[in-house]
Amino acid sequence: MKKYLVIALLVIVAIVVAYLTFIIAAIKIVIGGILLGISAIALLAVWIMWKIED
Repeated sequence: MKKYLVIALLVIVAIVVAYLTFIIAAIKIVIGGILLGISAIALLAVWIMWKIED
């Protein structure tokens, strides 16, 4: 009985670790997308300002 309890505990720990890894990866992807959008807008603003100067 103790063996099955240990196996079940290990499976639960593995599922929790996989879930947390997925959540952290999803948060990083969202933050990366937001930063990419901000940098694209900043680059566009710089390009427009550079075009207006000429």
